[in-house]
Amino acid sequence: MKSHIKRKLKLVSLVCLAGSLSGCVVGPDYVKPSIAMPASWKTKGKHVHEAPPELAEWWKQFHDPVLNGLVTEAVHSNLDVATAKAKIRQARASLQQERGTLFPSLSEASSATRNKGTTTGTEPTVYSQYQAGFDASWEIDLFGGARRAVEAAVYAEQSSEEELRDTLVTLIGDVATYYVQAREYQQLVALAQRSAKSQRETAVLTTQQVAVGLASRVDVSKAEAQAASTQADVPSYQISYAKAVNRLAVLLGRSALDLDAQFRSAEPIPSPPRKMKVGIPADILNTRPDIRSAERQLAQATAKVGQAEANRYPSVSLTGAIDTSAASISDLGKKSTIGWSFGPSLTFRSFRADS
Repeated sequence: MKSHIKRKLKLVSLVCLAGSLSGCVVGPDYVKPSIAMPASWKTKGKHVHEAPPELAEWWKQFHDPVLNGLVTEAVHSNLDVATAKAKIRQARASLQQERGTLFPSLSEASSATRNKGTTTGTEPTVYSQYQAGFDASWEIDLFGGARRAVEAAVYAEQSSEEELRDTLVTLIGDVATYYVQAREYQQLVALAQRSAKSQRETAVLTTQQVAVGLASRVDVSKAEAQAASTQADVPSYQISYAKAVNRLAVLLGRSALDLDAQFRSAEPIPSPPRKMKVGIPADILNTRPDIRSAERQLAQATAKVGQAEANRYPSVSLTGAIDTSAASISDLGKKSTIGWSFGPSLTFRSFRADS
């Protein structure tokens, strides 16, 4: 009896020791790089202090409902955005999986078999056997490998979120650029057609002036050549307009013909507000999602260094199992055989060098 109590005390002591050691985390702790940024910058002999730019939904500052609708449509239908969102969901699932390694795992197994046995000189016997049991295990995070894995997963999720923002920055910027180009070439086509018409009328008036001696044939030729040159620019503008519409259609996943029909009504070229907060160059640098994503990837790599370092050390696991078997389901737990096991296990990792 005393020996049994001693074994229990030793087991409790081992668990307490493992719990105290679990606070140890090996590997480098990540420290965010600090870059000295000026609070103001000098231009034209003056120190300029400006508020940071307002970049959230910046395209709405154009006050163009068509552009707002195109941006919303692109965000919901673009495949690059869908891919970036899927990566975020994957990173979050990996984070939940890594967090699960910090807690004990429990599994249940049950079976039912129909057996046939033979005995010498007797008839074969047929009997059933039912078995149920539970297995539990917990790998104690002695050196912080699991916590470093969780830390790396958190940084990976944050990096994926910044990659989504970077994708949105590129997408929305392209949508706004191609839309402005389409409106620009649309206006240039209309302007060239009006100018060519006016110049043809000028050529007609110049011809009439030749009849009364107020102009020469050279003036008529110049007027006609200018009108023809202006008219020749129209196809070039139309081609550039079609290119902008087609590029925009690719981003939206729509037919260029449908998009062209939407642009039939000529609208003015979107113009930005007269005054905008631009801040200092450091503000733009700090808000770039690609730079923020790279910084999170550095943090993730640093956490993985600690995870790899922890894998070099021994690991301690607490495992336990209990199972019961009987000839009928009603006898499970009552008139059945019960077996159980519980104890720690220590694993050492060995290394070998390949020749």
